[in-house]
Amino acid sequence: MARDYRKQTQCRLCERPNLSNVINLGSTPLANSFLKEKQLRNKEKRYPLKVNFCKNCHHLQLSHIVNAKKMFDNYLYITNNSKQNRDHFKNYAIDIQKKIKSKKKIPILDIASNDGTFLSYFNKKKYIRLGVDPAKNLSKFSKKLGVEQLVMYFNHKNSFKIRSLFGKFKIITANHVCAHVDNLNDFFRGVKNLLDNDGIFVFEVSYLGSVIQKKTFDTIYHEHADYHSLKPLINFVKKFDLEIFDFRKVKSQGGSIRIFISHKNTLVVNKDKINKQILKEKNELNLFKIQNYRNFSKQIKLVKLNLNKLLIKLKKEGKNIAGYGAAAKTTTLLNYFNIDKKIINFIVDDNKLKQNRYTPGTHIPIKSSEKIYKSNVDYIIILAWNYSSYIMKVHKRFKRDRGKFIVPFPKIKII
Repeated sequence: MARDYRKQTQCRLCERPNLSNVINLGSTPLANSFLKEKQLRNKEKRYPLKVNFCKNCHHLQLSHIVNAKKMFDNYLYITNNSKQNRDHFKNYAIDIQKKIKSKKKIPILDIASNDGTFLSYFNKKKYIRLGVDPAKNLSKFSKKLGVEQLVMYFNHKNSFKIRSLFGKFKIITANHVCAHVDNLNDFFRGVKNLLDNDGIFVFEVSYLGSVIQKKTFDTIYHEHADYHSLKPLINFVKKFDLEIFDFRKVKSQGGSIRIFISHKNTLVVNKDKINKQILKEKNELNLFKIQNYRNFSKQIKLVKLNLNKLLIKLKKEGKNIAGYGAAAKTTTLLNYFNIDKKIINFIVDDNKLKQNRYTPGTHIPIKSSEKIYKSNVDYIIILAWNYSSYIMKVHKRFKRDRGKFIVPFPKIKII
């Protein structure tokens, strides 16, 4: 039987074989493989979840890559699920619109366009909008928003199909997808093929510096093959005669970096800003030192010990604990920390696609947030920690009823 994953033997960016394992989170199910009740009887497939450091270009990446079709053909994450997400993408769209001025209609392509939310913030009177996403189940949402969406994986080969139908694009975007792509070289060749001569390619990815600072190891899961910092990306894009001319640090997904790319020598490069950030990555964040990641691994084990100690103590006191947020990162946290339905009674999530399913590996039932007020819950552990402030604001009533929130990152807090 053919394996549906493979071991990565060379760096995904510089293609050199100088890889060292720095983090080992054991084996976990796929992060978004939330189960229906009838699937609980089946044996779940688990995959190695380990992280390698490239000693050549200093890029951090997974040691094993799972076949994309296993993860993305039917996808349960939707962009439109939270106001915080919608506000982020609205502001993001404004940021991009400032970069490109034209009296003609501007063609824009969004790669991994999900439910079309991001493209909906580009006025159809001014923009020719096209989305590409492999998840068939999401195209109905983009249709409702009036956004045209092709159901396909984006790669170099498919870029020729897109070009023959729609031509080149002034703006290409890809949000939180570059870390998901199996073959990044092929992906960027596709972007290069479709990007107009004076066009810009903008993508957003989780920022490695934020992961290390906040100890957010739970952003490590099989969909995220890469953990990006600025310097390795600068060298990587040069291979395609492209260059990074600007970047932004943004708060989304617990801390991300937005990268602006153009064809080489077409736009003014913000050299001072870029060089300052690279120095920060080197001297302050220590992103180019292997020992930094070995220390990080030890810190994760300490968080695991302390959180387990707290939850077990509360259970012994007879407290009822619920979770908030059946996010992909929740799968990593629950499985690596060995937290199951004996500890957490149920998890609530606002995404209807996940409600009445069960968490991968740990089989905790997922309910709507109304369940909080229909059950005798003493504590809610916020598993979608990047939305902590928003969740606590929306559920003031729970605090008013003397309930308490547990925020696990960057430091365990009881509120």
